[in-house]
Amino acid sequence: MDLRRWIIVALSAFGIFLAIDQVFYLSLLGNLDLENSYSYLLMALFLSTVFLTFRIHVQEKYKTIGVWLDGALFLASLLINLYMAVMGYDILMKGWSAVAPTHMIVLSTILWFLILEATRRTGGLALSIVVACFSFYPLFAELLPGLLKGAALDFHSTVAYHIMSPDSALGIPLKTVGTVLIGYLIFGVCLGITGAGDFFLKLAMSLFGHARGGVAKVALIASALFGSVNGSAVANVMTIGSITIPLMKRVGYPAHFAAAVEACASNGGQLMPPVMGAVAFVMAAFLNIPYLHVVFAAIIPSLLYYFGLLVQIDGRAVSLGLSGLPKSELPSLKETIKGGWFYIFSLVILLTVLFYRMETQAPFFASAFLLLITNLKKQTRLNSKKVQDFFYGFAQTMIQLVAILCAVGMVIGSLAITGVAHAFPSEILHLAGKNLPFMIFLTAMASFILGMGMSAIAVYIFTAVILAPALVELGLNVMAVHMFLLYCGILSFITPPVCIAVYPAAAFAEASVMKTGWTAMRLGAVLFIIPFFFIIEPALVMQGSIFSIVYSSGTAFFGVWLLASSLEGYLALVGRFGAREGDGKFEWFFNNLLRCGLFISGFLFMIPGMLTDIAGLLVAACIIPLQYRLNRRVVNTTRIYE
Repeated sequence: MDLRRWIIVALSAFGIFLAIDQVFYLSLLGNLDLENSYSYLLMALFLSTVFLTFRIHVQEKYKTIGVWLDGALFLASLLINLYMAVMGYDILMKGWSAVAPTHMIVLSTILWFLILEATRRTGGLALSIVVACFSFYPLFAELLPGLLKGAALDFHSTVAYHIMSPDSALGIPLKTVGTVLIGYLIFGVCLGITGAGDFFLKLAMSLFGHARGGVAKVALIASALFGSVNGSAVANVMTIGSITIPLMKRVGYPAHFAAAVEACASNGGQLMPPVMGAVAFVMAAFLNIPYLHVVFAAIIPSLLYYFGLLVQIDGRAVSLGLSGLPKSELPSLKETIKGGWFYIFSLVILLTVLFYRMETQAPFFASAFLLLITNLKKQTRLNSKKVQDFFYGFAQTMIQLVAILCAVGMVIGSLAITGVAHAFPSEILHLAGKNLPFMIFLTAMASFILGMGMSAIAVYIFTAVILAPALVELGLNVMAVHMFLLYCGILSFITPPVCIAVYPAAAFAEASVMKTGWTAMRLGAVLFIIPFFFIIEPALVMQGSIFSIVYSSGTAFFGVWLLASSLEGYLALVGRFGAREGDGKFEWFFNNLLRCGLFISGFLFMIPGMLTDIAGLLVAACIIPLQYRLNRRVVNTTRIYE
C-alpha cells in the first residue's frame, strides 16, 4: 500500500473515532468536542484528502510539480483546519465570526479557496464556478437588481462569516453529515466490506431466480435492498451489477437492457425504506418529525417505481421467451439464510434502536454487531486488507460529501447573511405570479440540474433550504414537497448525458452508454412522473385519510401497470401491444395507436382525481378488449397456417 493510501486510511480511522466520541458524548478530546471544533476536524481529515484522491491533471513533464502541489494543498488544508479546531473555543467566545484577528482572516481566506478547489475536483468546474459566484455574492449584493439585491459585507466580514460562523461552511449541511449521516455511511461500508451485497444477491436468487426472467428480477430486489443502506447508486451498480449484468446477458437479455435494469434498480435504492441511503434521517431532522414518519411516506412512491420496473422486465422476458434459471443453479434459501442471518439481524438492530428515537447512535450499534459476528466466522473474518479497504471506502464517501457540503453551506450562508434567503420564497412566488404548475416545474428543473454535480443528500439539503419554503407557502403539503425534492434530485443519475449510474453498468455490459441511458429513462419512467402527482395528491405519501390513501395508491398502481406495459408493449393477461413484424402500414398505425391509448389510460389513472380515473377507465375499456381479440385472431391465424 502506497504512502498516499496509508495517509487516507489513518485519517479515516481517526475520523471514525471522532464520530464515536461526538455521537456518544464521550468527551475524550476536551475542548475539541465543541461543535465547531468537531466540524473543523472533519474538514482536516476529509477535505484535505480530496487533494490526495483527486489529483491535479498536468502534462507528463510537469507530473512531479503536480505531486508537490497536491501535497502542499493537502498539508495546508490539514494544518489550517487543525489550527481552527484548536482555536474553536476562542472563535466562539470572542466572536471572531464577526470581527477576527488578521492572522485568522489570512488562514480563513486560504481555507475558503481550498474549499472551492476541492469542490472543483469532486463536483466539476461548473459546480465550483456556481459556488464561487455565490460565496463572493455578499461582496456585491447591494449592486444587483431585483430579487438578488441584498445587504453587502466587506471582504473581512465575508471571510470570517464563511469560515468561522456556524451558518456557512460549518452550517447545516456539514453538521448533518457529521452527526446524522456519518454513522449510516459507516454501516453502509460495513455491509459492503463484510459481503452483504453477495448475501442479498443470493437471497434474491434463491427466492426469485426460478421466475420468468428471474435474473433481472433478482437484480431489482437485491439492488433495492442493498441500495437502501448503501445510499450510492454507483457503488450499488459496482457491487450488485458486476454479478447480475453478466447473468442477465447470459440468459438472453440484450446488453443495453441488462445494464439499464441495474442502473435503474440501483438508483431507486436511495428511495427505498427503511434507510433510504440515510436521506430519511436528514429529512426527519429538517421537518422535526420522527424518522418513522418519513419512512411511511416513502413506501408508496418507492413501490410504484419498482413495480413499474418489474412490469417492464417481465414484459421483456415474455417477448424474448425467457424462463428462470434451473433450481440446480440457484442457491438454497435455507443455506443462504444460515450463512448470512447476521446481515438481516443487523438491520433488525438498526430498526429497533431507531424505534427508541436514537437515530444517530443506531447505525453504530448495528455496525458493531455486524463486525463482531463476521469476525467470529472464519468465512467472513476481516483480514488486514479488508480492514484497510473498510477505512479507505469510508474515506472515499466522506471525501466527496464533506467537500461539496461545505460548498453548499457557503451558498446557503451567502443567501442568509445578505437577507436574500428570507425574502427568496416570497420573491420567487411574486416572479412566478403564484403560478403553482410553473413553481413546481421550476423546482424540479433546479433539483435536476443540481443533481448533475451533487449527491442526492447534498441536492436535497440545498433545495430543502432554498426552494421548499416557497412551495409550502403555496399551500402544498410539506412532506410531499420534501419527497418531491428528493425524487427530482436523482433523476439525472439515469438521464443522458450525465447518467452517472449508467456508465459503470454499461461498462459491465459492454454496451453503448447512450443507448443504455435512453433505455434506463424508459424503464425508470415512473420516477419522472410520480413526483408531480404526489406533490398534488399527498395521499401517495401517506398524508390524509385512510380512504384517500387506499384509493389514490390503488389507482396509481393500476395506472403504473398500464403505463409500464405500454412502454414495453406487453400487457399481462392480454398479450402483445403495438406493431408486429410484417404489419402493413394500416396495421402498424392501428396497433401503435392502441399502444398509445394504453399509455394514455395509465397516465390518466396516475393523475389524482375521480374524473381522470373515469376517463382512464373508459379508454382502457375500449382498447384492452379490442387488443385481446386482435391477439386471439393472430394466434388462431398462426395455428391455421401451421
